[in-house]
Amino acid sequence: MKPVRFLVMVLGCVMCHVALYAQQVPVTYEKDIEDIALRVQKLWNVPAMAVTVVKDGETVFAEGIGHLRAEKKAPAANKYTLFVNASTSKAFTAALMGIMVDQGYVKWTDRVIDHLPDFRLYDPWVTENYLVKDIMNHKTGFQAQALDVIPALGYGRDDLYRMFSLVRPTYGFRETYAYCNALYTVAARIVEKYTGLTWEEALEEYIFKPLEMNHTRTGKDSYFTAENFAYGYRLRKTDNGLQLTPRDDRDDAYAWLQAVSPAAFVMSNAHDMGQWMKMWLGNGTYKDKQILSSRTVQTIFSPGTICSWDNKRVILYAQGWRIEQGVQGKLINHTGLAGGYTAWVVLVPELNLGVSVLMNQGTTASPQTAIARQIIDLYRGVESDWITELYDEYMQPSPERKPKVEEEFVKPFENKVYAGLYFKDIFGEVRVYEQNNFLYLAINDVIAQLVHKNGNTFRFDARDESFDITFDVDNALGRAQKFTIDFGDDLGPFVRIYK
Repeated sequence: MKPVRFLVMVLGCVMCHVALYAQQVPVTYEKDIEDIALRVQKLWNVPAMAVTVVKDGETVFAEGIGHLRAEKKAPAANKYTLFVNASTSKAFTAALMGIMVDQGYVKWTDRVIDHLPDFRLYDPWVTENYLVKDIMNHKTGFQAQALDVIPALGYGRDDLYRMFSLVRPTYGFRETYAYCNALYTVAARIVEKYTGLTWEEALEEYIFKPLEMNHTRTGKDSYFTAENFAYGYRLRKTDNGLQLTPRDDRDDAYAWLQAVSPAAFVMSNAHDMGQWMKMWLGNGTYKDKQILSSRTVQTIFSPGTICSWDNKRVILYAQGWRIEQGVQGKLINHTGLAGGYTAWVVLVPELNLGVSVLMNQGTTASPQTAIARQIIDLYRGVESDWITELYDEYMQPSPERKPKVEEEFVKPFENKVYAGLYFKDIFGEVRVYEQNNFLYLAINDVIAQLVHKNGNTFRFDARDESFDITFDVDNALGRAQKFTIDFGDDLGPFVRIYK
């Protein structure tokens, strides 16, 4: 009996030890995460993705999935394959600004003109009272996506910075949320002033190197030269499911991405996004390095704008991050969609969990949203099927468009009425001329044919955008004296000049 009793005691100790060990070893769910990603990849026809999961300070999953291009023989993606981060790049610019605050160069409550004396908005009072904390939270008073179409005309970051003075506000200052990529160029200018570096160089020095993000780049340096880089695509709904179209207009995509680069042009990968999320989940600390003070992290995550709400969640905007409070708890996150790429980066503080998904399809954020939400519920221990729900929702037929109200057609005047030289501050001289009985517009580096729509309104294409241009004709003089281009926001007229 004694040997039996001893054996029972030994087995009991062993079982207790195994149970205790099981409690101490975190569950990583590697196979489950991979299955989620592969299911979404197949369902959504995504060529490649970078999926990263960080839990309790450790990277538990960081893989490149799929191939760099849709062709079967294309190289396989790996954990160092680069994707364009699109608008999840905004958090990188917010971090750089936070470092400037920690180093004592800037306060969030400082006026921008005290750091950038040449900064101008349309309203002088707003210019005088515009604070550093106003730059990145989308409440300036512009329409959504203000100046987003301007890069299609060949204008760059410096031009956008100067054009803020032309944008007539649609809403009151600090009144309405309206997303604006271009304003992140203002934050970049402040960073550049105090570091003596370009925005790209400052990222390398203050973010990439300390966080050991050794394979992360910016688009200016690597968009056309990186070899291990997933090619961008569009998704298109068809009767046979989702079809891919390559973004072969890479030059056009680059023009926009580079012009608003502080808002959109970090290029990262599965491995390095783990380092990035660890820093934020570590309250600004990575390993033994304090990248951001805890106070600055708290400020960056403090919401200042209501974006939207429904019966599932409320979404607020902070400094380069969105704050969602809803059915999955508090999610500090940001989406991205640009140039054939999409992204979603999510931090879940209560679970000490971070999820990043980068993809080379630039049409919808739904697939990476499905992956991230499914992984979050995996760690929450909640049964759900975000993948089916979001796919079925996306594949619903588009609502029927209301019949277009037909306008009475008005013929244009002769081409010579519109032809001439026009001028607008910052845009410079613009020429409208006739060639082979067609009317053309020469603006900056763009030469485009003007196609008549109705009356004195024409349409032209530039890079990947289309614009309406409307002439104001003085009947007494028999000449157009000015014209406006529909940029969304009102930037004022281009006026005829005589030389």
